[in-house]
Amino acid sequence: MDENIHIKLEIGRNPNTGKIGILARFDTNAPNFTKDENGFIWNPTPEEREILTEAIDMFYKKKSD
Repeated sequence: MDENIHIKLEIGRNPNTGKIGILARFDTNAPNFTKDENGFIWNPTPEEREILTEAIDMFYKKKSD
């Protein structure tokens, strides 16, 4: 596994709408997470941005086919 990717992607169904979507699970102990008084702040690595973009592109391409 790439040491610069601290997220896991899942496909899941929204229980309220019944629609399928991409869920991101974050490792809150990862070095690119911080916490302030409002909650967590995520600063995605370039590798995380790339994998999210690929997943979104793939998901929406398949949905429109």
